[in-house]
Amino acid sequence: MTQRPDLKPDLRADEFIAYYWLKNELTAFCRTEGLATTGSKQELTQRIYDYLQTGKKSPASQKPRTKTRMPKEFGRETVIEAGWRCSQNLRRFFEAEIGPQFHFDAAMRNFILQDGIGKTLQEAIMMWEKERANPSGAKSIDGQFEYNRFIRAFFAENKNATLADAIAAWKTERSGKRENKGMAILVKREPN
Repeated sequence: MTQRPDLKPDLRADEFIAYYWLKNELTAFCRTEGLATTGSKQELTQRIYDYLQTGKKSPASQKPRTKTRMPKEFGRETVIEAGWRCSQNLRRFFEAEIGPQFHFDAAMRNFILQDGIGKTLQEAIMMWEKERANPSGAKSIDGQFEYNRFIRAFFAENKNATLADAIAAWKTERSGKRENKGMAILVKREPN
């Protein structure tokens, strides 16, 4: 297995993307090189990749922030507005209505933050209950959760393995070169 190189400004972009990096390593590199240190791990990876490829310092992406004051109290007929967050108050509402098993899974977060804007919390509850009543098998794991995706794939291929086996395999995986896997973690760009 190829040993991972140091993350330095003279590292080739294709070499950089071929290895797993912790977010704190990416942030430290950005800070040292005068790049923006804000954003998700995927955004930092993209920023560093671009910098190593072009030598140009790109600014952090500015997501438009919608300042919406969320209600202090929620009811089933409360309408979800743009700019809401998955707050502790909203979690308490759902726990009271659904039960202690409630949590903001990917489907519910997406509903609150995007798909459910203009719909009621009653519709959010119905979506939650429908998801639980008709499980469609394993839920997809977003790209930024590389560890979780690796562990799931490891157990799919190694039915009798233990978690300790999976963690050891992950440590080996993340320390070595990834063949043709690196580009998948780059941020998808919007066409100009």
